[in-house]
Amino acid sequence: MMNRRQFLGGLSLLGSSMPLAHSRSRANERAKSVIYIWLPGGLSQYETFNVEFKKDVLGKSTPIKTNVDGLRISHFMPNMAKQMDKVQVLTTLKTNQGAHPSGIYKALTGYNPRSSITHPELGAWASKFKTQKTDTLPNFVSINSTRSGTAGFLPGMYAALPVLNPNDGIKYSAVHQKVSQKQFDERLKLLSALNADFERDHGTKETKAYSDIYRNSMKFMNSKDIKTFDLSLENKKISKLYAKDSFSQGCMLAARLAEKGVKFTKVELGGWDYHDSIYTNLPAKAAMLDKGLSALLQHLTLKGLLDSTLVVVATEFGRSPVFNPNAGRDHHPNGFTCLLAGAGVKAGEVYGKMSADGKEPIANDIDITDFNATIGWAMGINPAEQVKSPTGRPFTLGNKGKPQTQLFGI
Repeated sequence: MMNRRQFLGGLSLLGSSMPLAHSRSRANERAKSVIYIWLPGGLSQYETFNVEFKKDVLGKSTPIKTNVDGLRISHFMPNMAKQMDKVQVLTTLKTNQGAHPSGIYKALTGYNPRSSITHPELGAWASKFKTQKTDTLPNFVSINSTRSGTAGFLPGMYAALPVLNPNDGIKYSAVHQKVSQKQFDERLKLLSALNADFERDHGTKETKAYSDIYRNSMKFMNSKDIKTFDLSLENKKISKLYAKDSFSQGCMLAARLAEKGVKFTKVELGGWDYHDSIYTNLPAKAAMLDKGLSALLQHLTLKGLLDSTLVVVATEFGRSPVFNPNAGRDHHPNGFTCLLAGAGVKAGEVYGKMSADGKEPIANDIDITDFNATIGWAMGINPAEQVKSPTGRPFTLGNKGKPQTQLFGI
């Protein structure tokens, strides 16, 4: 049985992800939605999507042909080899952070970590700038992650709605069976009266935000679109594309959310930090990524959503081209691989070039701040628009990054 604390806690999570309307122009909007495939741990480029290196750099990774002439990827990605005509491979990402905590923070926020402030994740920026009054679902959803998407210095209403298991739907989103609708409505009226009295005498920006949580939670609970989180309702032709593991199921949920207009959904698949015996565990992890990502791209294509959805595959840094004494690969922030698909990107292309020894970019490097600014720009957000923190300091989604518009067919 769900107790009062659990119920209110569930409402808080729901409400924190249902921000108030913040109207923004849709000018230059290429992506109505972003599906952000997040691979923390440091994805190895050599065992996935960039294999144009010397043989000793590739180790046991064998290049295979794809459905794009001249574009090869690793044999660990056989399903994605059939989908590369939908994908743009960015091979020369760079970051100034080479440790996991700081690298993850920089990738997700675009800022170096500071003890004095927490910056919003990309999804929180998207929720703030793109939410409309008519939206019935939260615009930042985080799937399969115990580290839910932070709103940073933005109000908590812009934080991610966490979905720890995509097959469980949204917990605590229905009135308990022992509480009648009449009883529930009466309790809400009492709560509203108490809040009104408190706001009149002691109200602040923070207490108003707390009240907003309840109001937005009720809107979410009463929305027919909450059924989007029920994967059993998906068309069988679509659901058969996906494996049953949590990553593939998370990708299916992300596509369903994009279909309903949710602006930013992050799907996590962690565990890429292979300092030891990389070929012991990587093949199984790579197979999960390969199956889930390829199914997602097929799903979006079949539903006619790929043109309006930007799929991002991102990690905090890559792996070293040199194997360490433990038969693993160490961190490599100076040149790693991420992917873009959909929303008008130049698909079937490789952007950037690494040296043959894998040590550094030799053409068209992209800083992680540029990468994030590009995602914001594709959503129709001005990456340079300033928002002030509670202490009055100005910040932007893009930090100092510049949108790489050449990645898109303009």
